[in-house]
Amino acid sequence: MKTALYHIAYQIGMHPAEMAKLVREGEITGEVPGNNPQARDAWVDLHSLRNYIQWRHDQKKLDEMAYLKAIRHIDKALRG
Repeated sequence: MKTALYHIAYQIGMHPAEMAKLVREGEITGEVPGNNPQARDAWVDLHSLRNYIQWRHDQKKLDEMAYLKAIRHIDKALRG
């Protein structure tokens, strides 16, 4: 499942430009046409994003509150 990058980034506390950089570097699956992270057609795969957030938390690079907030918003978006 995919969603607009600019929409989910703010919900999980990440700037769209930061998420777009992760997409371009291959850390998260998605597409950022024209390198514009706030374009309506820039998207991120929610399963890939969830895995990335889980990995960051496992590596102790994301605190518990930020992790829980991100997972809550991602799961909500996955349920549709």
